[in-house]
Amino acid sequence: MSFSHDVRNELARVMPEKECCGKAELAALLASATIVIGSGDNECNLRVRVEHAATARKIFKLLKESYGLQSTVHIENYKRFGKTKIYEVNTYFSADNLSILQELHLIEDNNNNKNQPGPHLTRKTCCKRSYLRGIFLSRGFVNRPENDYHLEIVFIDGKMATQVQKLLARFDIEARIFERKNTLVLYIKESEKIGDFLRVVGANRALLEFENVRIIKSMRNTVNRQVNCETANLAKTIDASVRQIDLINRAREKKGWKNLPPQLKELALLRVNYPDYTLKELGELTDPPLSKPGVAYRMRRLEKIAEDIIGQL
Repeated sequence: MSFSHDVRNELARVMPEKECCGKAELAALLASATIVIGSGDNECNLRVRVEHAATARKIFKLLKESYGLQSTVHIENYKRFGKTKIYEVNTYFSADNLSILQELHLIEDNNNNKNQPGPHLTRKTCCKRSYLRGIFLSRGFVNRPENDYHLEIVFIDGKMATQVQKLLARFDIEARIFERKNTLVLYIKESEKIGDFLRVVGANRALLEFENVRIIKSMRNTVNRQVNCETANLAKTIDASVRQIDLINRAREKKGWKNLPPQLKELALLRVNYPDYTLKELGELTDPPLSKPGVAYRMRRLEKIAEDIIGQL
């Protein structure tokens, strides 16, 4: 199963402790529901389709616990895009309980569809968390942490996407919005912010897995950078050593080392005898020992003398 599927299953088992939180999460879960108004505008049928059985069970349970409503669940085989089943939760609303949809901010007073988060539903911090949990359950996706970091929530209504973006900002989670065909996608790319989102909505087990993978990836990247840096430095040292030894040998063949200052002669012998040593390591072998800048200065003098000798006829 995918990491996103595991997150949804975990969130579906998280039941709100307070009545206000249950209503906030229910409003988010039903935000994409289809509402069919009956004759005389005094009754309606609410139909919501979800891809996961755990989400359907949660909608069924919240409707019953929050409002005492009895729903039916229909399973439909769905072959497109690799999905095998779609779960449809149907709930009948009579004239007596039609106001529930207005309380959940799903319809307006004139029974027109609204599907916007009501301010009274997300006033408290705990309700904001519950609402975001319901939104992710109904339309969210998160990539496996082993791959690129990516969390997204798909919307059809632009106002709703903007309001959810503002809710996330209350928890210092920055999210961006872009258009994808006929939908709006709210997405988070930063690994730390995705971790914050999982913590906010209560996906604690998924958060632990996410953080473990993130730490391992960070350590691996750090090690790779260090290895690459050391490899590059080693290659640079070897290239410089090969060039210096070639200059020294060619100069010695032409004129010898008779007129070479003792300090430079010592360094030339060390370079030829220890071709894989760094300048710092060569400095430790000189008598007396030299610092890396001191060795570099002498090496530049030695190279200049060698080049002048080679350039002579």
